[in-house]
Amino acid sequence: MSLRLTETLALLPEARRFVAEGERLMSEQRAVIQILERDGYDTLDAIEHLELLEEMQAEYLDHLEKLERRVLVLVRPEA
Repeated sequence: MSLRLTETLALLPEARRFVAEGERLMSEQRAVIQILERDGYDTLDAIEHLELLEEMQAEYLDHLEKLERRVLVLVRPEA
């Protein structure tokens, strides 16, 4: 099922929020890893968590990019 322009535009703010939140979470997790490394703790779990966040972020970005491309297709005048 193809989304119409208004439906697609309505999804963009939430998709952008997910991307922004993902960036924030990855940044915080990198800081946690640095603290753990600095204090001599095992970082394996923290790194695995960061990898999971990065995988999720890639999916969020892909979804946002698809929505943005869809908007361009929908607003492009027919030639």
